Amino acid sequence: MYKVTVERTVNLPRKQVFELLMQFGGLEKLLPDMIESLEVTGSGLGALRTVKLKGGGTVIERLDVAYDERVFGYTITFNDAMPFENYCAVVTLEDAGDKTLARWGSNWDAKGASEDEIKPMLNDLYGALLDGLPKLA
Repeated sequence: MYKVTVERTVNLPRKQVFELLMQFGGLEKLLPDMIESLEVTGSGLGALRTVKLKGGGTVIERLDVAYDERVFGYTITFNDAMPFENYCAVVTLEDAGDKTLARWGSNWDAKGASEDEIKPMLNDLYGALLDGLPKLA
């Protein structure tokens, strides 16, 4: 069970959604108001995504799971911007006709804010990311 889970039907086939997630560098296009710069080092499992946020702060994420074009997961390895630590997220994908049922869930420990403050922030973030995936196609 995750502390936060967002579920959306994405108007793209599952394979295409998985490929977009695996690019690991598209966040900048989906969140231009939040991201100052984004750099991906490496590819595939172990790739690192360094996100510098507008207003200050850096988050580094590592791609940890990519399985069967159905499961995508990452952890935050460095974070001086968000009010949590020990963050791990998993995105699961299921076929829904010619669309994809996507679930984005995460676990983390609150740091500097309460869980009740963090949950809506992450709900909004995951919703925006899933809703924006077709824009990257």
